[in-house]
Amino acid sequence: MLWVLFLLVAWGSAVVSCTRLCLAAVAAAQPMEATAGPRPDGRALSLYEAAFLAGGPRRVADLALVSMSRERRLLLAHTGWVTVVDPDGRNDLERSVIAAIGPRGQSPVPPVRTALTTADPVRALADRLVAAGLAVPAGARANVA
Repeated sequence: MLWVLFLLVAWGSAVVSCTRLCLAAVAAAQPMEATAGPRPDGRALSLYEAAFLAGGPRRVADLALVSMSRERRLLLAHTGWVTVVDPDGRNDLERSVIAAIGPRGQSPVPPVRTALTTADPVRALADRLVAAGLAVPAGARANVA
């Protein structure tokens, strides 16, 4: 007769679990508010902000290098070197890319990428996302991985 007690407890927990699952599914199926923007201030995310959220400072550095290469402002060689074609940066991040490459206009990609991850524009981007509540601070980010 003891098995009946265990069966009733199992049925009860199954009913509670199924009910909670159904309620969560109904809540997830509700449409989002049309007035809510992706950020608390209502602005859409920039491409660099989305890259930071997707992969951190290294992803922002990669995006800056690739986007400048697509615009034919940098040359990314298959040998692992980057060469400056147009030395005028359009924003702070692009000027940081050019500064990280150096005055000779050519450098291996890994040191440039490392320098960009700690550059001021990337830290400012991270600070804006932390202030908006979309990213965690740098100290906590190091321990999350």
